[in-house]
Amino acid sequence: MKKAIPPSARTAEGGILSIKKGMYMNTLHIPEKKIPVIDTFDTVVLGGGTAGAFAGIAAARRGSRTLIIEQFGALGGSATTGLVLPLMLLHIKNYDGHCPLSAELVERLRTVGGTEEDANSFDPVMVQITLEDMAADSNCDILYYTTLVDAVLEDRTITHVIVNNKNGLAAYKAKCFIDCTGDADLIKLVGASYQSGNHNRVNQPVSLRFDMAGIDFERFHAYMRSLGNDQYKYFAMNTPGMKDIIRKAYENGVLTEQDACYFQAFGIPGRPDGMNFNCPELTTKENVVDAEFMTQKQLEGKKAIMRLRKFLRDYIPGFENAYITSIAQLVGFRESRRIEAEYMLTIEDVLTYRKFPDGFAASHYPIDVHGVDDVSLGLKYQHDVPVDEQYWEVPFRVMIPKTLDNVLTAGRCAGMDFRAQSAARIQPTCRSMGEAAGIAAAMAVKNEAVRFNEIDGTAVRREIRLPDKF
Repeated sequence: MKKAIPPSARTAEGGILSIKKGMYMNTLHIPEKKIPVIDTFDTVVLGGGTAGAFAGIAAARRGSRTLIIEQFGALGGSATTGLVLPLMLLHIKNYDGHCPLSAELVERLRTVGGTEEDANSFDPVMVQITLEDMAADSNCDILYYTTLVDAVLEDRTITHVIVNNKNGLAAYKAKCFIDCTGDADLIKLVGASYQSGNHNRVNQPVSLRFDMAGIDFERFHAYMRSLGNDQYKYFAMNTPGMKDIIRKAYENGVLTEQDACYFQAFGIPGRPDGMNFNCPELTTKENVVDAEFMTQKQLEGKKAIMRLRKFLRDYIPGFENAYITSIAQLVGFRESRRIEAEYMLTIEDVLTYRKFPDGFAASHYPIDVHGVDDVSLGLKYQHDVPVDEQYWEVPFRVMIPKTLDNVLTAGRCAGMDFRAQSAARIQPTCRSMGEAAGIAAAMAVKNEAVRFNEIDGTAVRREIRLPDKF
C-alpha cells in the first residue's frame, strides 16, 4: 500500500509552494488550485471532542464568533464517539472537579436521566445531544463530517485552516485557532514542535470500547455476591474471583493472552440492562497516529470484542443473552502527540502537588500509564486512590505552543511530559482545558493583535472560577 502524500505548504491564495521530498519513493505534483474561503470567524476550534466542545461553547458565550470543525457527526469525542465511560474522579476533598460548563452539562444530564448521582458515569447519547443543545444556546456554529488537511502560516500566525468534506476543499479564516484534535494535528501540519511517547518514543496501548445490553442484572448481581463483590455495576480484573475466571477462559482458548491482559466494565446510566466495556486493550508501537495502524487496531479490536462476547455469555451468569449494541467509531488513544508549550507539566509537578498562579484545573488523579513500562512510581490506580486534600494544578501555559502566537492546544495533547500526561488526560481535566482555552480565545479576540502568551493566565483562572483552596 502506497503512503499518502503529506500536506504541502500553501499560500493564502491557495497556491502550492512545494511538496516535501525524500519521504516517499513516488511523489505527485498537484496543479495549482483555488480554494474557496467559506467564512471568517473570531475563533475556529479544530475537533469537537472532550475539550473542543467546551472550548467552542465557552468562546461563543463570551461574544466570540466561533466555529467547531469535527470529523464525526457528534460532539463529545472520546465520551461519545469513543464510548469512554466514566469520567474518572479527581479524588480531591471538597471539590468535584467540574469546571462551570461541566457542572452545567451534569445538571442538564440529570434532567434527562443521562448521569448518576455522583456524575461519574453518563449515557453517551445524552451527552452528545446535550452538548449540541448547549452549543446552539451559545450561538456556536458546528461543521460535522469535515477533516483538517492543511493550514496557512504567516510568520507565527495561522491565518486559515484548509479542510475537506463532501463539498471538496475549503478554507476558513479566523483571528485565533484552538487545536482540540487530541493528536495536535494542527500543530503538526504547520511544523510546530511536539513530543510523542515515552523515553523510547512508544505510545501507550490503545483500546476499542463497546456496549452490551440484554444483561440479567438480578442473576449477575447474585453471581457477583457469591464472589464477595457487592458492586455489580462495575467489575474488572481486580474484582474478587475475576482473574481466575479470565485465566480459565484463556486456558480453554476462548480468550487470547492479549485479551486477558486488561478487562473493565461499567454500568450505563439510564440503561438498566446495559454495560460499557473499557476493553479490549490493544498492543501499541511508536507513532500510533497512523491511518494504517488505526485501521489495523479497529479490525483487531472487533475480533477481540467477539471473543469477549463469547467469554461473557459462556462464563458470566446473567450475560447468557447479552448482545453488542455499539462499538466505538474511533480507536481510543491514551496518548499520541504532545505539544512543546510555554510550560511543560512534569511528573515532578504532579508528585509534589505543585500549584500555579495561572492554574485553571486541579487534580489528585494518579499516574496512570498502561502497558508500556513500569513508570507508575508505585502510585495507586483509580480504584485505590483515597480522597485527599492534596492536589496538583494545570497551568494555562501548557496550552500555548512555543512557536505560535494565535493558537492554543487543549486536551490530552497539551504540553506535558509522558508520565504527567497519563494523570492529566482524563475527561474532567480535558473539559477544564477546553473551557479555559475558550475563555482565553474570547479575551484574545478583543485585542487587535492576538498573542496568547500575552493573555493573563490568572484572569483565566478567575473566569473559570478555580478557588485558591478547597
